[in-house]
Amino acid sequence: MSLQVVEQINSRAVSRSGGKLRATRTFHVWNTSTPITTPNEVSSLFGAGGLPYFGEPFPGTSGLGAIDWNIELADGHTDLWVVTWQYQEVEFGGVTPPGPGEVTDPAAPGYIEVNATLSAAHVDIWRAINRATMDANSLPNATLHPLGNPSALDIGGTPVDSAGYPVSFILRQFELNITLVREGKFDIQKMLAFVWKRNATAFLSCPAGSLIYCGCSANRIGERKFQYSHKFIYDEWYHMRQSPARQADGEVYLMNHPQISLIKVAEGVRFVQPFPDLTELRSIDTYFSKVT
Repeated sequence: MSLQVVEQINSRAVSRSGGKLRATRTFHVWNTSTPITTPNEVSSLFGAGGLPYFGEPFPGTSGLGAIDWNIELADGHTDLWVVTWQYQEVEFGGVTPPGPGEVTDPAAPGYIEVNATLSAAHVDIWRAINRATMDANSLPNATLHPLGNPSALDIGGTPVDSAGYPVSFILRQFELNITLVREGKFDIQKMLAFVWKRNATAFLSCPAGSLIYCGCSANRIGERKFQYSHKFIYDEWYHMRQSPARQADGEVYLMNHPQISLIKVAEGVRFVQPFPDLTELRSIDTYFSKVT
């Protein structure tokens, strides 16, 4: 097999849209000995001969990852393919994407694909928390909120509220989607047991407690073949939210600011967890072993 992969001159482009960086690269792909005749043959070559693969960084960067691709025949040709990869500013949070050569026929049983999309949530906060401190306090043997299961203790941090009124904070998240194809009986009922539960152990390299399972959709793509799309959301605060101590009338208990005189701030801020249940997310499907 004499695979030829040539990146098109001046095909690299970087842009910023909607506050995010994006980039593209375009390649010509052909084989001098055995013609490549289908898009599936092209996708099976991702990671080989210089072709990017899912999650591969854009050259010279670490924050832009290969996310989407397009495969089409070059005009006037039957075996010369044009492959365009799109890159996006994505934080994988340590996720290890599928490696080179793992892309197979999207309709074949056992096919699995992982996609990640960076997003942000606006939340109310009364304390500014250092990310390293947050992670340390979320370890399995931590005192404050191990695995995102908070205690009744004050979370510490730096007061940023104004007399009990919170400020808005942009909390980083990303959505993960795992798509896979299974053959056999339609089976989605068992997945209900996992919905809105967090990972009890590290999953897709996300720390235990930081990833929540949102559910899945299923499509029939053959007589006894189904495509399942599973959705997860990673949250850098382990899905916890800050909550100040309140009086019987709902007003926030106040105290003097520890560094600034004459300023009142919320007293007794702690975390609450809307999703307290933990489970082994690998039990959802054995095919998850391909990416975890």
